[in-house]
Amino acid sequence: MKRINIYLIITALLLIVLGVVCIVNPGASFASAAWLMGLLILISGISSLIFGLRAQAFLPNAGSTTLLAVFQIVVGTMLATNILASEVALIVVFAMWVLFEGISLAVLSIDYKRGGYDRWWLMFLLGLCSIILGFLALRKPETTGAFLGILLGLGILANGIVRIVAFFGLRRISNHIRDVKESLTATNIDNLNPQQ
Repeated sequence: MKRINIYLIITALLLIVLGVVCIVNPGASFASAAWLMGLLILISGISSLIFGLRAQAFLPNAGSTTLLAVFQIVVGTMLATNILASEVALIVVFAMWVLFEGISLAVLSIDYKRGGYDRWWLMFLLGLCSIILGFLALRKPETTGAFLGILLGLGILANGIVRIVAFFGLRRISNHIRDVKESLTATNIDNLNPQQ
């Protein structure tokens, strides 16, 4: 239990510091996340290529796996060696996701209206806001990158805070278990030695 407590405190403090650094310097943290994305795609491509080359002897579709792996390696190399390209790619993916989610929500709100849901307009407004945010993210990529960097920092910071809460929760549970054990031990001793 002591090891778990030490692990929780150390990782919580590291995550809180990292989260604060990301919030204070969102541009650099977003650039680092974008570079890491490129590196992960590159590593995934290399492992897929190794699998595809080994599997060609017994899998009929291993050629497509190998071709996809080569594509991943090319994209991963481009993104890992060109921070600006990886930042733009990440912003475009984020903006397109927000845009398509907004369109989906707006269309879904019309279906809800046909179904008799009286607050369909609220879903429609949220969808419209998402569409506008998606377009703004595409038009102002530097602001979007900084915003995503701040969100990344807040996520890391929240993870650190959750670990500190978990540390105190585990301590409370551990203390409660110890008290129950002591109480049971005292009760057993009293039962073994009845007063005369």
